[in-house]
Amino acid sequence: MTVDKIRSLLHATPFQSFEVHTPDGRAFPVPHPDFAMLSGTGRLLHISRLQTDHEDVIDIALITDIVVPPNKESELS
Repeated sequence: MTVDKIRSLLHATPFQSFEVHTPDGRAFPVPHPDFAMLSGTGRLLHISRLQTDHEDVIDIALITDIVVPPNKESELS
């Protein structure tokens, strides 16, 4: 996964939620851009968990997939 791809997802207008997947089978939801940020070097992705004060820090090199659910608005047209 590339840093540029993640940046484009985080700055997309309108924002669309997505999930980050890792090799161990875990999925980390990003429901809003305020819940994720890249480190200064772009090597790490920090994702805050909903309704908690916890965050996960993921090495970008270990991301196996990013899943963006279909846009509900485009399905209606």
